[in-house]
Formats: sequence, C-alpha cells, structure tokens
Amino acid sequence: ELWRLRAPILLLAVGLVFATVFVIGYAIHWMIPTIPLPVAFGLAAILSPTDAVAVSALAGRIHLPKQLMHLLEGEALMNDASGLVAFKFAIAAAVTGVFSLPKASVSFLIIAIGGLVAGAVLASMITGFRYLLRRSGLEDETMHMLIHILTPFALYLAAEELGVSGILAAVAGGVMHAVERDRSNKVRPQTNEVSDNTWSVILFLLNGLVFVILGLQIPDVFRTIFESPVYNNYEAIGYALVIFVLLIVLRFLWTFAFSQGRIFGPDKGKVKLSFKILAMTSLSGVRGAVTLAGAFSIPLFIDNGAPFPERSLVIFLATVVILLSLLAASILLPLLAKNDGVRDEEELANKKYRGEMKMMGAAIQALHHATNEENEAETAAVLADYGRWMRQIRQPDVRRSGNLRLSGRETELRIEALGIEREEIQRLLAEGEISREHAALFLKSLEQLELVLSQRSLFLLVILRKLARGLKGILLNKMRLPKLSMSDRQALRQIKQRTSAAVIEAFESRRFDPGRQEGRDIINHYHFLKERLSKPYP
Repeated sequence: ELWRLRAPILLLAVGLVFATVFVIGYAIHWMIPTIPLPVAFGLAAILSPTDAVAVSALAGRIHLPKQLMHLLEGEALMNDASGLVAFKFAIAAAVTGVFSLPKASVSFLIIAIGGLVAGAVLASMITGFRYLLRRSGLEDETMHMLIHILTPFALYLAAEELGVSGILAAVAGGVMHAVERDRSNKVRPQTNEVSDNTWSVILFLLNGLVFVILGLQIPDVFRTIFESPVYNNYEAIGYALVIFVLLIVLRFLWTFAFSQGRIFGPDKGKVKLSFKILAMTSLSGVRGAVTLAGAFSIPLFIDNGAPFPERSLVIFLATVVILLSLLAASILLPLLAKNDGVRDEEELANKKYRGEMKMMGAAIQALHHATNEENEAETAAVLADYGRWMRQIRQPDVRRSGNLRLSGRETELRIEALGIEREEIQRLLAEGEISREHAALFLKSLEQLELVLSQRSLFLLVILRKLARGLKGILLNKMRLPKLSMSDRQALRQIKQRTSAAVIEAFESRRFDPGRQEGRDIINHYHFLKERLSKPYP
C-alpha cells in the first residue's frame, strides 16, 4: 500500500509540510508580529506532521475508508522527517540568526534517504539472523517475539546515531518485515498470530500513553499563559483557532489541487474525489505527541543569552491546535464516515469473500503438504473441488449475492459426467479389463458423489463440510476405505484415469456455449485428475 500510494503520500508528507511551513509561517508572523519570522516558521513546521498513533486510535473507532486510512498512516510515518528537519533549521535560524536553504535541502535528503537505507539494511540483517536461528532449530516463540519487539527500537537508535531519520528507518524495517512475513505466512501461521496479538497490546498501550502524556502537560501549558498579564487569554485562544482553521483549509486546498482522481486507486483521471472524502482527508490530519514534543524541545535562550522569543506562547498555540484537531476529528469524522446500507453490505460481502479465499487457500496448502502415495487420488479430487469453488467465488455476481450454490446446469453436467464414468466402468468390466471387486468399490464412490450432487439446494457450506471431512481424513490418514494393497491402489488409479479420459472425450466432442463456463470447468476438473494420477508419486 505504501508503494501503490507513493505519489499522494509524498505530496502530503513532503509537499504539504513545506507548503505549511511557508504559508502558515508567514500567516503567524503577520497575525502575531511579536513572533519573529524564523520562530513562526518553526511553529508551522512542528504543526505540519500528523501523529500516526493518534490517527490509528481514531481510525479504530471511526472506521475510515481503507484507502484513506492507508494514505493517512503512510503520511504520518513519512512526514516526521520533513517536518522535523524544517523545524530544526527554523529553530537554528531563530537561535543563531543564520539560515542556508541549500544546506537545509541537502540535509533533508541525507536524513530521509539515509534513514530508509539504514532501516532496510539493518532490518534485512535482523531478518537473516532470525532465519538462521530457525534453520538451526531454535523455534522458541518467546525469543523470536522478543527480537521482533526490539527490532524497531534498535533500528531507530542505530539510525539516529548515524545522523539519519530513526522514524523512517523503523518504517523501512517494517516494510522489510512485511515482505518476510508474506513469505512465511503459509509456513508459520501460529508465529504470525502471536505477533499480531502482541502488537495489538503494545499499540493499545502506546495509544493510552500518548494521550496520558498530553493530558499531563496541558495544565502547565495553559497556566503559563492564563496567569501571565502579558497575554490576553481570549486573543491567545483566538490565534490558535485561526491557525487551526488555516491548517484545515490549506490541507483541503492542497488535497483538492493534487487529487483530480489521482490520489486514490489506479483509475487515473476517471475518479474525482468527492467533497466528503476531501473533508475527511482534511480533518484526519490529527496532531499529537510529535507536535508537543517538538514544541517542548524549543531552547530557553538564544545565542546572545536573551530568552527565546515568545516560547511560552508558541507552546500554548501548539497545544491548543493539538486539542482542536483531536476534537474536530472525534466529533466530525464519525458524521462524515457514516456509510449507507448498500456500502455496509458491500463491505460485509468483501470481508466474507476474503475470509473464504483465505480458508480455502490454507486448506489447499495443507493438502499439498499432506499428500502421499496412499492418499494421492483422494487429495487430487479434493484439490480440484476447492479450485472450482475458488473460481466460482471470484465471480462478481456471486461475491455480491453471497449465493454460492451449484448452478442447475453445472449440477446436470457433473451428474452426466458421473454417468459416463459408470458406463466406462461397466464396459471395462464386461471386457474383463478390471475385476469385480475394483468395479464395485469404484461404483460405490460414484453413487455417494451422485447422491450429494442430486441435492440441488445444497449451499457452499454443506459442500465445504463434506470436503473438510475428506480433508481431515487425508491429513489424519484415516480415510474410511478398506485396506488395499499397493496393486489394488494402482489399479484404482488406472481406472480413474480411464474414466476421466472417457468423460473428457465425451465432453470435448460437444459444442458448449462460449458464454457458459460450466462445461469447461468439468473438462478442466477431469484433466486435472487425469494428469495428477498419471504422474508417479515422487
């Protein structure tokens, strides 16, 4: 998602940050002349980064659209580098009176790119180390989870020691971990489940810690301004309100100017963002602990020993803007994020679709690992059924309706195919090419399958239950079949190959409607069985 939304994320995380520094900085200096221009730039810079933890906390309750959430998370992770670099040079200019734009630009590139490279390299080394531990037999989940938890801290501290962005290093490390996780997801699902549960607890603690720290600092910040005779309380609050409105308006205009259907999704030039999405994007720019920490890092004195100009007012304005952004997002976003009934149904259908595809994919993976010479024929049949059901679920009309029963035409064709297999068995028996025992066993399995298919009101759940029972039998090697010798099993494999060939020949001689897929599905099913059974088990 980070890579797919790279353009809008960079526009918000870099372009909007620098636009905020200049536009809001000049506005603050014009509105409050006692705040020097470098200090105004510093305040605007520290107000530009959004807070990833605050955004995640709000999204968990408000249920923002998925792509908007991905955009906001990517922006919050990336804009710290640009915002903090701008803040660093603005405050340095205020303290020393010296500023160099070329030096600031080069420093930003080094800090940002260096952080990403350092995080990727170090994360690859840690991932390789964990892989070597597993190869050597060290599969202790507690140890691996401890390494997992300490990794982002190690990446951050190492990158900061190198003079590059520790936050971007942690982001790059997370991406590298996601790549490794995708590769191992089917091999070690239990490890990933432990990881997900552990990180959910850590995220909960971080969310609470951020707002607790914010709450502890607010009284002291407010007391400094409210008890000082230098400041008018109403004017100070009014300044903060105007700054917050300017931030929202600038974010809205920036998003609108660069959207035009290109921020979300691959349909460039076709989809234009609605006012609702633009408003949600603007209100979702929540400020949090990063802004407050930056404000408190402002030095007390400048180089000539004089107090830093308007330090208390800057901290007060930053704190009030944080509160206003949290309140606006908490109150207005739930109203804008309300979905109508159709959208809820579509989201539920999509969740159901993804869940079914995950379950079937896991079952297929387990079947491949459990296949052996004794259960190969049964495994091939179950795999073919799962493949057919996955193709059917991918159809848009099935996904929308959730009606996953067999179509009448497909049921008829499958029963007809079983009839062809039965005729082929009788022919082989009449010609003496197979024994009566093998023919009886094979015909019994055909009768059971035909009984299931004849129940045309069966839904996918019933079919899956039967497939699950077959899968369980294969995995546990407890198929309810009589004990057969190796020669008997080989004979049944050859019988299935011949009956499959008979079905394929009969169906391919017919002309199916090109618009109907059922006939081709039957042919592909038997081709799969025939090819699988023709190969000797390795």
